[in-house]
Amino acid sequence: MKVVGFVGSPRKKGNTTSIVNEILRGAAKAGAETKIFNLNELGIRGCQACYKCQTPEGKCVQTDGMAPRYDEIFNADAVVFGTPVFMFQTTGQMKTFIDRLFALLYLKDGQSGAFRNKIRGKKAVTVYAQGQPETGAFASSFDLNEGVLAFLGFKVEGRIVAGGMSGLNSAKGNQNIMDKAFATGVELVI
Repeated sequence: MKVVGFVGSPRKKGNTTSIVNEILRGAAKAGAETKIFNLNELGIRGCQACYKCQTPEGKCVQTDGMAPRYDEIFNADAVVFGTPVFMFQTTGQMKTFIDRLFALLYLKDGQSGAFRNKIRGKKAVTVYAQGQPETGAFASSFDLNEGVLAFLGFKVEGRIVAGGMSGLNSAKGNQNIMDKAFATGVELVI
């Protein structure tokens, strides 16, 4: 079992990273191999809409920091997507990453709009860390994001929304969030 985490935060040691790391710690405790990537460090460019990836065997033609991440996703049994909430939604880093996951789709018989998945049913969990204490405040954005992940072929099995994360170490000081994150990691494996 392999679980890989992607963090869309500009802060290497921020709240989102702490929560994703705790999920991965839970998964590792349950026997999984884990790995984490900070998207801010990877130099991922936006999708160029060239459609070269849109065949069953197709791959993205860009040779940036995203290229090796496709294999990480294909080889993983579960993926954790973690992002702080900026302006009611995911960060630009996470949005660009998810846009590039377009390469996980292909067009059946080359027909426009007839998308098929290169992955199907791969487990996923989302993490949202926000300064806003009300955890339901941005639910519509989270629903949209998870709808995109489902369209790409992921089976979103959980969502952690950490509200009130206004300090750099707010997550580490919130035992309920850290316990939920650890349990989520364990559940991904069992």
